[in-house]
Amino acid sequence: MRLLGDDALESASARLGTRFWIYPQPPFIPGYEQPDRVWLSIPRDEIGEGPSDPTMYVVDPILDKQPYSFNQLPPFGGPKRAPPTPGPDRHFDNLLPDSRAFLGVHAYACVHFVLDIWQSYLGRPIRWFFSQTFPRLEIVAFVNWDNAQAGYGFLELGCSDIDGIRRPYALNFDAIAHEVGHLILLSETGIPTAPSQGDDFFPFSEAFSDVVSLISFLHFDSAIDRLLRRTRGNLLLYNELNRFAETSPETQIRLATNFRRVSDTTRNVHDRALPFVGAIFDTIVELYHRELVARDCADIRLVDIDVRDLEQDDFDRFRQMTADAFQVKPMIFRLALTAARDAVGQAVAVALRTLDPNTLRLDQAAYAMMAAAGGATAELLESNFAWREIITSTGMDRRWR
Repeated sequence: MRLLGDDALESASARLGTRFWIYPQPPFIPGYEQPDRVWLSIPRDEIGEGPSDPTMYVVDPILDKQPYSFNQLPPFGGPKRAPPTPGPDRHFDNLLPDSRAFLGVHAYACVHFVLDIWQSYLGRPIRWFFSQTFPRLEIVAFVNWDNAQAGYGFLELGCSDIDGIRRPYALNFDAIAHEVGHLILLSETGIPTAPSQGDDFFPFSEAFSDVVSLISFLHFDSAIDRLLRRTRGNLLLYNELNRFAETSPETQIRLATNFRRVSDTTRNVHDRALPFVGAIFDTIVELYHRELVARDCADIRLVDIDVRDLEQDDFDRFRQMTADAFQVKPMIFRLALTAARDAVGQAVAVALRTLDPNTLRLDQAAYAMMAAAGGATAELLESNFAWREIITSTGMDRRWR
């Protein structure tokens, strides 16, 4: 039998998607100096210069632009820099990472990368909450401003300024993923009609966006490899997974590894979000530990105790066993981490469908995620939400406490 030629090879190649470069962490973080080449699901023939497509487009103002506000919305009407164009093969991995044009291309790629992940968890496309007014999201590649924000029809990126060193958020995947998280939440739940700073919607929005950033980061193969090799498989160590939006090699905006409970927080929305983020992070780590124990890669006592109460001797012993196992079975560690990531990510995404933005409370969001998860993931979520004082324990089996 002779092999048949693939007559559809050319069209199939076009359907593979489009290549871009993305830095999983800002390039000033040691170990992340080089970007990853990624494939986005959008076909090459659907992306125009800018880049731009039917759902979003990038603008790069020539002059300083004021950040958007309630009475100032897209589209940007001032003078713009010339839009970058793809290479001869119509991919966008042709630009130098230190060029100005790369900022907008990188931001565009990050937004699509995050959307691809969360649309997969949701099982359907995400329709922008502002689509009746603006059919496309406007991404502003650089604003001379120490912040980043997403709102009605836009996502715009400034730069951090630490010790006089300015670093554009357009190269900060965490920061961009966080802002996309806000857009996803509003697109799935709708806009609260009577928002108040005292409501739980805003703390939940910050928490959800941090979770989007954390879980999206774990979709870079190179990041998982680097994370596990650097920690020798021990995620309880201080690492890039629990740091959000690094603004320098030593500083970041928030930490996922925190020990905040609701009673410890202030009325600041970012502070009130920390217990929720911590509960999600703890659940991913504990699911990861369970997978390792099930595969004989970690001490079984690791699932019977509260890691927050570990004494130094126990911690050192667990760390040594994990390191020894990682040296022999690194792929098992990778599988354990991706399984934990997807179990929690799926639950977080599915829960959005049941949330009402006008009456949302943190405990309701927690219960919705537990209901969407089921099994061991639900038990661990309940245990961690209860420890953080977000919910009242319902008395499920928590022998791991």
